[in-house]
Amino acid sequence: MHDEFIDLRRANLSSDSFWPSFTDIMTVVVMIFLITSSLLMVRNWELIEQLRKSMVAEEIATQQILNTSEENATLEEQLAQAQHEISMLRMQMMHASEQNSRLANTLEDKEKQVIVVLSENQQLQNEIAENTQKIVLLTSQLENSSTDLAALRTNFIEQGEELKTTRDQIIILRQQQETRTRELASLQDDFGSLKVKYDKLIKPARTAKGKYVVSVFHERKNDKTVIRFKDANDKDYTTVGEKDLYKRLDALKKKHGKSLYVKIVIPEKSGLTYSEAWEFMKKILEKYDYYYQQ
Repeated sequence: MHDEFIDLRRANLSSDSFWPSFTDIMTVVVMIFLITSSLLMVRNWELIEQLRKSMVAEEIATQQILNTSEENATLEEQLAQAQHEISMLRMQMMHASEQNSRLANTLEDKEKQVIVVLSENQQLQNEIAENTQKIVLLTSQLENSSTDLAALRTNFIEQGEELKTTRDQIIILRQQQETRTRELASLQDDFGSLKVKYDKLIKPARTAKGKYVVSVFHERKNDKTVIRFKDANDKDYTTVGEKDLYKRLDALKKKHGKSLYVKIVIPEKSGLTYSEAWEFMKKILEKYDYYYQQ
């Protein structure tokens, strides 16, 4: 055995020593290839794992963005619904206030009439007392003169007829009072009926979810009607005239059809009466809002 390396040059190699040396060299090459392939495969697996984690992180971020968008949309729908309900409650308060004013005026008139009736009753009682005194006087004079007695009887009959007439008037006044009481009860029944009809118009099924929401702000300032409009994509309200408002709503109705949700905003100090606010809201909703088109 020699300690030196084998000379692989053709001139120094015999057929017996060439093939073992070649085999050793190829074995080394194959081992290097296998080791390199293994390292590459391991690196590829690491890259694939990193890519998978990146894709999972991207999906999680996308889902969070979608959830955030849905929460924002839900909050906006809840805000629109709450503003609408506040407007309806303000209208109910306006309606109740106007009804209370009318009822108070009616009750005041009834109280005046009752005072008049009581005054007339007092006058009648005074007249009855005076007639009674006259009767006592006439009875005293009857003992002195039969002629005076006949005259007194005639006067007594006349006074009785007047008393009967007065009593009939009292009965008529009482009947009038009862009629007016029934009219007041009828007004109260009409108010209850109107409230029931009004409540039927406010159905809980109406919602802004999934709808194209536009807002209409209505009030009165310095005896002038003020209308402001805000589209779904607008940040602020825009002051418009009534004709311009209807043109915009007509265009939106043609574009969005039964997906159009019209939010009517009536401020707390709008300067409007209940009738004005209700007629405006009813006209807009029945003509354009999706809920009233069904």
